[in-house]
Amino acid sequence: MTPILPNLARETSGERRKSPHRDPSAAAPIPTLRRIPMADNGMLGHVLERFGLTLLTVEAGTMDRDRRVSDVVLYDQVDPPEVQEGSIVLGVGVHGVDQIAELMDELGGHDACALIVREPIVVTCAIRAIAKDQDIALLSLVRGASWIQVAGILTPARHLDSEQLWPSSVPPRDGLDLFEVANSVSALLGAPVTIEDLSSHILAFSADQKESDEARKASVLGHQVPKVYNDPMISCGVFRRLYASARPIYVESIAEGVRARAAMRICAGDEVLGSIWAVVDDPLDPQRERAMIEAAGVAAIAMLRTRIATDTSRRMRTATVASLIEGGGAAREIAAKMRGHVTGGCVVAASLQTRGVADDAGASADLERAASAFLMLIHAEIPAALTAVVDHTVYAVVPAYDDTPVDLRHVRRLAQEFARRLGRDCDRIAVGVGEPVDDVAELDRSRREADLVLRVLRTAPAGPQRVAVAGEVQVQSLLLRLSDLMARDHQTVTGPIAALREYDAQHQSKLEETLRSWLDSFGDVGAAAAALHVHKNTFRYRLSRVIEVASVDLGDPEERFRLMLQFRLTA
Repeated sequence: MTPILPNLARETSGERRKSPHRDPSAAAPIPTLRRIPMADNGMLGHVLERFGLTLLTVEAGTMDRDRRVSDVVLYDQVDPPEVQEGSIVLGVGVHGVDQIAELMDELGGHDACALIVREPIVVTCAIRAIAKDQDIALLSLVRGASWIQVAGILTPARHLDSEQLWPSSVPPRDGLDLFEVANSVSALLGAPVTIEDLSSHILAFSADQKESDEARKASVLGHQVPKVYNDPMISCGVFRRLYASARPIYVESIAEGVRARAAMRICAGDEVLGSIWAVVDDPLDPQRERAMIEAAGVAAIAMLRTRIATDTSRRMRTATVASLIEGGGAAREIAAKMRGHVTGGCVVAASLQTRGVADDAGASADLERAASAFLMLIHAEIPAALTAVVDHTVYAVVPAYDDTPVDLRHVRRLAQEFARRLGRDCDRIAVGVGEPVDDVAELDRSRREADLVLRVLRTAPAGPQRVAVAGEVQVQSLLLRLSDLMARDHQTVTGPIAALREYDAQHQSKLEETLRSWLDSFGDVGAAAAALHVHKNTFRYRLSRVIEVASVDLGDPEERFRLMLQFRLTA
């Protein structure tokens, strides 16, 4: 196997040479990299979206997202490169107010679009004025992130043109793959390797796992480190030690048959992204330690690429779904870009309450995971369906075509399977399915129906029903809409029920609940009395008082219907 980390191979063999001009934060000697061409003239917004909010901060100037980027240039103060119109300039070693201002002024003369320098930056009025006059954005790179990370992330950015991204949800596969990184690290360390996220999910693993122990094999097979192995390490503070250390840590065996581990955190700046784990029998020697440290930097690049591309795709998918479920002309424009001739469709809405989640961030993360899970489930059988989180609700749009109308039973079955899978980890989950519409401009109607079904399911007593189609809960939906109408018009209940409530408040009696129990029991005095835990004669007396105080004729079916309707509207 040929390692894909040549710098690591040289370092472990003692052949790596140091350059006096090498940026100490870089993980590879990039001064020879003078220019990264942007072959398709990507836009500045698409290029910088690859960084998200992790590495870069806009310090001065206006970010014109639609501005064309021609290339990315590494600035060398000793041998300044040629800067073209639309260049992004990496200001390696540029610091101080005067130096930054002078370079911004110079780059503005060449119509460069952005300058990136290492933080911290003191942004003065002069720098802001230059940024405005020269139409150039000044961005800061977080401390701890290397310039090779920036160059590595920018390299594939030219592929993020909107026409290429929409409507695919698959991140681009440029650059290093985490499995390639795992195999290369394994070859350098001579040990089976896994790359894991912060939840101990297995993101990638080397091909030599047959040489590992049963704990590792179980982790790889399940794509997750089992709790029986992970919990002891959490309780012993292994992860606290790992994430606080800038060097690999050695973890002794935690159980019989489980070999020791060498672990190294993966981070970008101050943000920890995950970790690399190698099955070993002894602590790493200095050469292999250095190899693992640099491997973590390479893995960080690959993880950032995947995450940022995924974030970009998620944002675009969210915008697409939001436009579709709003209906109207915007929905027609979006549908025109989708594959095939979309004629209509239906909207599915889901809400969930997860055990042990009390903060907004945790709830948002759970919703995003639910949207991804729903996408994977529904995409396998309806490839054109889209899902996203909009207004704290998971929505799915199932399109219909001229020759393929929406199969509502199929959609309901998928919704039930989704609820069943997520129900294992949620206190309560509800999924509402709106009726199909024949025009994408009317998808907002299907969305309103799905939202109303959600409200019906959430307000109903806890029970086995988690999924419903709008037509199945029509009466309950109408009652909710009537309640909304009363609330909007500031109306309150009048007539007999209002009279009973006033009497109960003045006399501390229970006439209202007596009438409600009698109606709910279809006039069965014995059942109604048992529901209120009173004697039948006591109940009969109270019922007679209801008739006197409210002046109602309980023998009239229309009267009974009006009373039951009012009770339901105020439930």
